Amino acid sequence: MKTKLVLAVALSVFTMACSKHQLWFTVKQPSAKTTLLSAPAGFKVVAYLPKYTSTLADHINAFDFTRVTHINIAFFNPDVNGNFPASQGTGLDTIVSKAHANGVKVLISLGGGSNQSQYANLLTSANRGAFITKVVNLVSQYQVDGIDVDLEGDNIDSNYEPFITGLSAQLKPAGKLLTAATAWWTRARVTDSCLAAFDFINVMAYDKAGDEHSPYSYATQHLNYWKNDRGYPASKIVIGVPFYGYYPLGSGQGSMTFAQLVTQYPGSENKDTVKRTDGNVVNYNGITTIQNKTALAAESAGGIMFWQVLQDASGANSLLKAITDKLDINNGWTNPYVTWKYNLGSTASATFSDSTAVKQSVSVKGAPGFLPAPYYGSSRVFLPASCGGYFQLQPGATPKVKLAASSTNTPAKISWYNVDEARAVATVSYTLTLDAANTNGQLIMPFGYSTTTSTVFNNTNQLTGTNTPGVFGAIRLDFYGGSYATLSYRTNTYTYTVINNNVFNKVGTYKIEIYCNNSSGSAAYAKGGGSYTLPAQTYNVWVNDVMMQSAASIVNFPATGELSTGSVINSFALNASGNTGTSSPVTSPNSLQATIYDISMIYRLKN
Repeated sequence: MKTKLVLAVALSVFTMACSKHQLWFTVKQPSAKTTLLSAPAGFKVVAYLPKYTSTLADHINAFDFTRVTHINIAFFNPDVNGNFPASQGTGLDTIVSKAHANGVKVLISLGGGSNQSQYANLLTSANRGAFITKVVNLVSQYQVDGIDVDLEGDNIDSNYEPFITGLSAQLKPAGKLLTAATAWWTRARVTDSCLAAFDFINVMAYDKAGDEHSPYSYATQHLNYWKNDRGYPASKIVIGVPFYGYYPLGSGQGSMTFAQLVTQYPGSENKDTVKRTDGNVVNYNGITTIQNKTALAAESAGGIMFWQVLQDASGANSLLKAITDKLDINNGWTNPYVTWKYNLGSTASATFSDSTAVKQSVSVKGAPGFLPAPYYGSSRVFLPASCGGYFQLQPGATPKVKLAASSTNTPAKISWYNVDEARAVATVSYTLTLDAANTNGQLIMPFGYSTTTSTVFNNTNQLTGTNTPGVFGAIRLDFYGGSYATLSYRTNTYTYTVINNNVFNKVGTYKIEIYCNNSSGSAAYAKGGGSYTLPAQTYNVWVNDVMMQSAASIVNFPATGELSTGSVINSFALNASGNTGTSSPVTSPNSLQATIYDISMIYRLKN
C-alpha cells in the first residue's frame, strides 16, 4: 500500500513500507443514542494488518475488531513458481475466527508497495490460469472472504487486466470479494474492465510527492478522479488515509508511526506536522484531519481505509477510534461536516507591539508572520499607528492570542480569512477570555466571505454603519458602565440591535459558536441533546452552550444582506477599539483586553 522509502529508520520503514491497506470496520451503533453522522448502509472501514512477527496471532488484541468492517492481511506473495509459502499464513486462522465472530470480513492482500518481480512471469498468458487457481485456493484454505490485489508500479502491466478479470470469474460465483488498492501515479493503468471486476477500490490518497504527504485536498483529488473522470460509483470508492508520517532524511525519507509521534511529541495528535528534536518536520494526519476525511467519505464515498492498524496510538489518541467517533457523532450539522482548526502553537511567547507607524503581519501556509501559519487560508494582525494596542502569543497546553484594544477609532484587528474548502453552511467557533473590568470600548466580531484582496476581514475598517460587501453577520460587545458588556447583532440597516446585557461579564471566559446558514434552504443541527432548524440566511449564536435570544424573542438572527445567498463563509475577525479612557466611570486607556483560542471554522459538506 505504501510506496517505497528511499531511506528510513529501520523499524519505522519496516512498519510502514508496505503500507497500502484496506481496513474494514464494523460500525456498532450505541443502543440508546440518536446519531447524526452514522455510517451509511454498506460503509466500509478497511484496516490493513501486516504480519511482522512469526504469527499473525500475536496481533489478536492489537486493535478493536468491532471498529472495522474488513481486515486486509498484508501481504501474501508467491515464489517464482507461483507457490505461497505456508509461513505467510501462520496464525491467520486466529484472526479469521475473531473477525468472523464480530461480523468482520477478512481478505488476503497480494503485492505491496515494493516491487514483486515474480508477478511479471506468473501473470503471462502461459502461467496465468494456474496461478489464479493457486490464489483462489488460498481463500478456501484459510476460510477468508476474498482477495485484495495491491500490485503497484511495474507490477501493473499489460497482464494486469486479464489477471483481474480471470480472478474475478473464479471468485464471484463463490460469493467472494475482489478488491484493489490504487495509487495516483498508476491510475490510468487500471482499466474500466478491471474496475467492473472489483467490489470496491481502496484509493491510496497518501505518499503525495512533496512535503505534505496526505492533505485533505489529496483525498478530494483522488475521489474526484475516480467518480468524475472515470465514472466509478461513489459507493465503491474507499478513501485511504495514513497512520504514519514522513520527514526528510538525507536524500530520502524517514518515517514515524502515529503511535511514535504521540508518544515522543505530546500534543502532536491534534496536528498534521511536528518538528522533531533533530529539526526535521514530520508530515502526517492527526485526529482532526482523519475525522475530516471520514466525513468526506461518509458524504461522498463508500468507506475509509488505512495503512496500517499496528501503527495506531492507543486510548484517546487512537486514529481508529477517531474514525468511529466521527461516524457516531451526535452534535453539529446533521450532514457530515469538516472542522478546520487554527493551530496557534508557538515555541515561545511573542508580542506584536504598538508603533508610530501602521503595523500589520499576514501569515499563510508556508510563510508564517507574527501568527503561526494556518493550514487553511490566511491570518492577519493589524495595529493603527500610535494606538496603544498590542497582540501577544501565549504558548502552552492551549496556545492563545491576547489583544489589547486600540485607543483610536481604527481598531486593532485579528482575522482568519479566505479559508479554503469553505461552504455556505458553516460554524464559526472560538473561546474568548475577557479582562476588561474597568474599560470602555467595543469588540466587533464580523463573519462572512473574503478574498485575499482588501475586505473588512483584512483591511482597517471597524465595520461602521454602511454597506460592507462580504459581511454575513456580526456581533458586538460594548464595554461601558457596570459589570457586563452588552451583546448586540448587526442588522440589515447596518446598525446594531441589543440581544442582551447580562451574559458577558467583563471578566470571564466564553465559548462562542455561531451556526450560519447562507444557503437557499434550511439547515439542521443538533447540540446538547436538542435539534435545531436554521432557516436560510440566518444564524444562531451560542455562548457557553446557551443559545442567545433577544428581548423580541429572536433566536434566528437575520443576515445583514451584505453577502449574496450561496456565497461561502470563509472569514471572521475581532476588531477592538475605542477605549481612550473615561473619567466617570473611571476607565483606563487600552484596558480592553481579550484573549482568543480554540479557533475553528466548521463546514457542512452538503450546502
